[in-house]
Amino acid sequence: MVQNVYLKPTEKEDIDYLLTLMKNPEIMDYWFSEPYTNKEKFTSSFDERQKDESTRQFIAYVGDEKIGYTSLFHINPRHRTAVFAIMLDQNSQGKGYAEEVVRSVVDYGFYQLNLNKITLDVVDFNEKAVHIYEKVGFEVEGKKNQQYFIKGTYHTSLSMGLLREKYARVSE
Repeated sequence: MVQNVYLKPTEKEDIDYLLTLMKNPEIMDYWFSEPYTNKEKFTSSFDERQKDESTRQFIAYVGDEKIGYTSLFHINPRHRTAVFAIMLDQNSQGKGYAEEVVRSVVDYGFYQLNLNKITLDVVDFNEKAVHIYEKVGFEVEGKKNQQYFIKGTYHTSLSMGLLREKYARVSE
């Protein structure tokens, strides 16, 4: 039985935890980014993101333990769309938390922000993530061939989307 996952908005005190995640090459490969940043640069960008009305950032918890980071970004109130992102720390992977985090953020996006559609990009070889997204209701809407360079090889990414009306049917 998976313990309940809950989300809290990111705060300044989360910077060291976030830096640990973002310096981990195994995690950052799935974020299509290099694991390179320093505290000064990261703190500056963190402060800017905290002011950005088109972004909502959360730390995911189980009990008192931080298990990862998730966000909705590029929130567009006119079109009622946003892009989803998630990273779980390596000690929290494979425990069933990812699906709960995805559902929590999707619920927030659809039922608090009144979004109509949430999208994401995922590298095609990340089969576990694709499975979780599909379980929640996301569908593959397209492919981007050789979109990301990871560990010396170009990889295809999948563009996935979830409509609020589809999610409402899936989660009933």
